[in-house]
Amino acid sequence: MDRKETPNVTRFCDELRFNRFHASLLILGLLTLIFDGYDTQILSYAMPHIMKEWHLTPIQAGSIMSYGLVGLMIGSTGLGILADKIGRKIPLIIGLFIFSFFSGGLYWAPNYETFCVLRFLAGLGIGGALTLTITLTSEFAPAKIRARMVATMFTGFMIGPAIAGMISIIFIPAYGWRIVLFFALIPLLFIPVLYFFMPESVRFLADKGKYDRAIKELRKMERASKTKPREWTKESFSLPVVHTGGGLKQLFTTKLAVMTILIWFVYFLNLLCIYGLTSWLPTLLVKSGISMVRSYGYTLLNHVGGAIGAIVIGTLMDRIGRKSALGVSYIFAGITVWAFGLLTANPTALYIVGALTGFFVIGNQGAQHAVTGEIYPTHVRSTAVGWALTMGRFGAVCGPLVGGLLQSMGFSFSQYFAIFSIPCFLCAIFVFLYRINVKGEALETVEMKLIGTE
Repeated sequence: MDRKETPNVTRFCDELRFNRFHASLLILGLLTLIFDGYDTQILSYAMPHIMKEWHLTPIQAGSIMSYGLVGLMIGSTGLGILADKIGRKIPLIIGLFIFSFFSGGLYWAPNYETFCVLRFLAGLGIGGALTLTITLTSEFAPAKIRARMVATMFTGFMIGPAIAGMISIIFIPAYGWRIVLFFALIPLLFIPVLYFFMPESVRFLADKGKYDRAIKELRKMERASKTKPREWTKESFSLPVVHTGGGLKQLFTTKLAVMTILIWFVYFLNLLCIYGLTSWLPTLLVKSGISMVRSYGYTLLNHVGGAIGAIVIGTLMDRIGRKSALGVSYIFAGITVWAFGLLTANPTALYIVGALTGFFVIGNQGAQHAVTGEIYPTHVRSTAVGWALTMGRFGAVCGPLVGGLLQSMGFSFSQYFAIFSIPCFLCAIFVFLYRINVKGEALETVEMKLIGTE
């Protein structure tokens, strides 16, 4: 490279080939979300036993889950806003500590009321960790594989519940439901690893004028990619768009408002469906005559399908664009959810459709994060991701409650799933209304397309 030419930071980050720096970031984010996903979903496996021990109604059980989701909603927004002020790394570590400490504390909860409080506090950390892994991965991923990398990282949030299912099958019958909550303390040991090896966002540091720290991160990227060191200067960090202000109001500027509203609806409806299904799936299957252990197997398969789906859909998004891949996938999601409710008499078909339901419904959510992490400017990206997740959590809070209400009202197994297929079809409509169809473009290019500034 000609040393007289001023290198450009964003071009370097977007055009760099995938290397061990990206692999390290991907693994750290993946592990964080495995822990996050375990804590999020473990109650679904423990809930039938908790209901029996504490004599809870379906509405009370749904409330326990919803307390955690309310905390998750607040944590997504709060730590997202903090990350746009002080950086991505420290709020991520804070989130990991909070969800591990309080989720593990559920092991000692003596009653329903204490359990609800601890679950709410754990949710604060779960939401923050999710927001910041999406943001960091979006800001470092090469442009041509951004959707695939974000979706692959997010599979941790699906692998975690699958691990929770396997652990529940092994340990709950022998040791009771509390032991699977005790295991939630393990991620505390991961905090030093994050502190020493997780990078800080170069784009955030540049946006805040912290060029020396940004150059240190760039040197790590150069060493990992085995490229010749550049002569990075302040001019290398020139940003194509002038930013003014920040916070929630920036998400509703004239150029961003439509995308913000559409994304919020997609998150709300998709997570309404996911949590309405996954929170109650073991209980619904047991009511249909399937054994408790086999019901765990169906739930586990659902999440494994979601992990595979996220990677496949993310890859398609990089090849044919976000709108095309996501829109069609949401249509298939609606079809598979509806079909799942019709197959209780055929165990083999139920396994197949259960995997496909996870592939599309849960997989789409992982792939959708790539869109949310790339359409907003750097100075509000974590805030935007946090608010999108918060809107999704409104749906997630409603999902278990709606599921409990439908059961209390006597809806059949097939009717339950037919009702929850509707949000998937609505998501397809909203995705097709997205203003742009991103494919292999730099974050700043996407920003300029939406905002219209050069």
